[in-house]
Amino acid sequence: MHNIQFSLLLIALAAISIAVVACGSSNGDGYASDSVAEPVLDAIQMTLPDSVFTANDVAAVGWKKSKELSSETLPGATSVWYGFYQQRDVEVRVYESQMKAISLGQDLADTATGRNKPQSTTLHSRTWTSYLSYAIVGNLILLCEVKIEDCQSLLDGIGQ
Repeated sequence: MHNIQFSLLLIALAAISIAVVACGSSNGDGYASDSVAEPVLDAIQMTLPDSVFTANDVAAVGWKKSKELSSETLPGATSVWYGFYQQRDVEVRVYESQMKAISLGQDLADTATGRNKPQSTTLHSRTWTSYLSYAIVGNLILLCEVKIEDCQSLLDGIGQ
């Protein structure tokens, strides 16, 4: 009887130990960590810093311009256009220069694509946005529906 009780006690301790280890967090080096790792974000593609383009320049490369949107909520934007490229939504935000696109529009593009959300918010309560990536080409900020690779041939064609 004593051996059975001892065996049950060992099994219970083993189960508790396994549960504690399984529920603990790890920072990748085997040590428990209370902090949440910051997401590694891809660098934003920025090209043609001295160039100035219009929405018509983007349309000339194959983007289908659909409608002009209000630029009231985008300080510094001279115009904002919605359209399509290879069955993907693409928004084109036009600024006076690349410097203005970066200083006035990059934070807003980060917000529109969810890049500046904390890790826990992104994973647990992410709200759906229609744009997940963007690039800055000259004075333009182009927001792409899914990944920037879906818009890469469009980005490469601007100014060619």
